[in-house]
Amino acid sequence: MPFIPCILCGSKLEKRVDKNSKPYFICDPCGIQLFVRRKRGIELLNEAFRNLDKAQLPFTVHARNLHEIRALIKEIDGVKAEIDKIGSFFLSDEESRIRKALKTKLNNLLSQLDQIAKENIKKTS
Repeated sequence: MPFIPCILCGSKLEKRVDKNSKPYFICDPCGIQLFVRRKRGIELLNEAFRNLDKAQLPFTVHARNLHEIRALIKEIDGVKAEIDKIGSFFLSDEESRIRKALKTKLNNLLSQLDQIAKENIKKTS
C-alpha cells in the first residue's frame, strides 16, 4: 500500500481515496489531514508512488531526522522548564551550579539542533 510520511510526526500515512476517487491521507497520532485535489498534484503523487522504491530511502531518512529533531525540541523544553523552576534570584551555591549546568546542557542541545540543520542543508544542496 502506498504511503507518505506525516510532515509533523513522520508516521506512515497510507493513501486513501474519497468518493470522487481523489487521494487523501490522515495521521491518527497527530490529526493532520492532507487532501490532494488538483489534477497536477494527483499526477505528481502518482509519479512519486511509481518511483516508490527510489523514494523509500529519502522518506525513511526524513522520518528519522524528524523524530530526532522532535526529541531534541522536547528535551530543550524540559531543560528550560527546569531552569525556570530554579529561578534566578537568591540562589544557593548548589542552585547556582545546577542552573549553570542546565544552561550548559541547553546550549549543547541547541548546538545539536544546529548541526542537524546544517547536515540537512548540505544533503539538499
